[in-house]
Amino acid sequence: MAERQIDVTAIEVRRALARTFHGAESDSHAWQGTVGVGEAVVSVDVVPREGGSLVHARARSIECDAEPAPLARVLASENAELVLGRFAASGGAVDVEHAILAGPTMDAVEVQASVWAVGWAAASFAPRMRALVTEAVPVPPPPQTPAARLRDSADHVEFTTRRVRQHLDARYGGFEHHPDWGFHGAFGSARVFVEVLPVLDDSTAVRVSSPVLSQVPLSDELALRLLGLASEQPFGAFAHLAARNEVWLQHAILGDDLDPVELETAIDAVATVADGCDDALAREFGGLRYADLG
Repeated sequence: MAERQIDVTAIEVRRALARTFHGAESDSHAWQGTVGVGEAVVSVDVVPREGGSLVHARARSIECDAEPAPLARVLASENAELVLGRFAASGGAVDVEHAILAGPTMDAVEVQASVWAVGWAAASFAPRMRALVTEAVPVPPPPQTPAARLRDSADHVEFTTRRVRQHLDARYGGFEHHPDWGFHGAFGSARVFVEVLPVLDDSTAVRVSSPVLSQVPLSDELALRLLGLASEQPFGAFAHLAARNEVWLQHAILGDDLDPVELETAIDAVATVADGCDDALAREFGGLRYADLG
């Protein structure tokens, strides 16, 4: 039954991408093709998991021979620049990847947005990544939404925000809301924030994040630990914000046609990982959990 579901999802993936991107036959992936941005090659797989499956998009950004610790530090810093997706180490390379839920909650636009976001980031961040791993002067990170579109996105953000509020009220009894921070609620010693952002010209993303540690510098050991923790989970990127010496865990889903199951999955995934690792990370690397702030 599970294999049949994966076959059906693979067909749906190919159908969703057929008219949008240039794909080629692939024996090892559900779909593989280019998205027209720097000709980055994106591979899409259907990955089984407990209770269902995921659609996982991945694209190579750069090949590099950087040592593991410096590379982990770069990825932890640069993950803060992405909305949809995360940077991942793959042998002697840096990839960009993003996972979404398969099954009845999956919409064609989600697959298209994931593939576009992964391919765009892999190509657009490549010059910056090459400079960072060779300790050269990096170019600035590319903007993910053009400035002109940002001015036109208020209606989209407002509509998605209303839907987020409805889902939070129905599932969690509501979150607190702050005009600058968005919605937020406590999960054990962690706190989860939910905010709506403009992405991809005329779409929105719902970013779920948690401040795992505060007042902690990014050491080699911490960067490697964060990279390892992220690789164990399909959802979530650890990002270190150097200006504030904070570690955040974040995962974003597309706000278009937002589904309650997708939002709940993102919130529960971030909350479970953040609440499950903040104690151990604080003991080993110092810093303060959210529960320690007062």
